[in-house]
Order: sequence, then structure tokens, then C-alpha cells
Amino acid sequence: MKKIFITIFITIIAVMTFSQIDVFAFNVVSVGGATYDAITKKPISVYIEIFDEAGKRLQKVKSNAKDGYYFITGLKPGQTYELRCAEFEYMKQSVIVSTPASEKYQEISKDLLFTPKKVGIQIPVDVKLFEFSKSSLKNGTDLFLNQNLECLKLNPTVKIKIVSYPDNDNDPAKNAQLTLERSNAIRNYLIGKGLEQDRVVTEGASNVDPKNPVPVGKASKGKRYVGKSYFFIEAY
Repeated sequence: MKKIFITIFITIIAVMTFSQIDVFAFNVVSVGGATYDAITKKPISVYIEIFDEAGKRLQKVKSNAKDGYYFITGLKPGQTYELRCAEFEYMKQSVIVSTPASEKYQEISKDLLFTPKKVGIQIPVDVKLFEFSKSSLKNGTDLFLNQNLECLKLNPTVKIKIVSYPDNDNDPAKNAQLTLERSNAIRNYLIGKGLEQDRVVTEGASNVDPKNPVPVGKASKGKRYVGKSYFFIEAY
């Protein structure tokens, strides 16, 4: 009877131990995806650094030259990590990844776009910053401008020119004034958030954006065409 009890006890301990191994042995999170040039949208091979919440660098991996594929593993669940591009030819950019709090192995899919660091590169602001024929920033656009601001702060030697385009070709002189005011509104926002004044200049435009012309035909309600703004890298 005593031997049976010992056998049962050992079996229970073994089951409990195996259960713990099953739950925690794979208690890690992985992140994978592809890296692309933000302008050409083609796959690129770059080094990616991974930092924890304390700012400590944990890993450095390189994406595949053929398809841009990268894979990071060994991350802890329920944590926030920062991914940075570590190539001189590309802007240092910060991508935040929050891992799910799970007791099971998890994989996160995250493609990354990195902007080349070259003089003359045109970086579009892909949201409408202004209302039609207005030069004041729309409410909520700070969320998007802050992304550009953080990128500029990570690249302190980069200087930019902001160029804004008008909403039509009706009055070139009026367009030039309006778009300069728009560019200045963006510049003033960035400077107000800590960007050095000598790192940014502005320019307006008399005619609509040749790369993003006014659509032909009547626009849908609430979809009125508004000229884009761009950041041009002037120096680095």
C-alpha cells in the first residue's frame, strides 16, 4: 500500500512538472515581417536593433537581402519593445511593439518601412493636415506630425524643407501665399515641440502637386481634394 501511495505521489509530481514545462517553456514572443524602402516600397536588407522598456539593447538582427524578411524571438509577453533601423543609409526610426500577455507562444507580424537618408528625398505626409483653402492645422493632425517629429529627433543632423501644395490652379498668387502659410504652420508646430529652428525651412507652391493632381470628375461628399505637404531632406 505504501509503495502504491509513493508511486501515485511521484506520478502527480511528474504531471505537475510537465504541466509547468508545457505552459512556460514556450512562454516567449516572436516578431517577424519584411523591411521595405519607404519611398520605393522595395524589400531592403538592414540591421534592426531591439531595445527593452529601460532602453537596453537586447538584440541586433539583419533582414534578408532578397525579400526583406526578418525574425526576432526571445521577447517576453506583456512587454513593450522598440525596434530601430541601424543603417547609416536610412533614417533612424522608432517602431514600438507591444507583446501580448499570454502563457502561450505568440508570433507578431510587423512589416517595417524605413526612409532612405538622401538629399532630395521627398517624404509625403499621407494625411490631410488642412481643410480646403485653409492654412490652420486640423484637429488630430498632431498625432501624425509627432511621428515625423520623433524621427527628426532620432536623426539630429538631418535638415529638411517643408513644401505644401494648393487645392487647385485657380489663382497662382493666392496659392503661393496659402501654401507658404501651410508650410509655416507645420514648421511652427515642430519647433514648438522642440525641433531646432535652423533644421527646417519652408516653401509654398503656386500650382497643384504634379505627383498628386486633382482627380478628374466630381468628388464624393467629404472627399474634397486638398493639396499635400512634403518633407524634403536638405542635408544630413
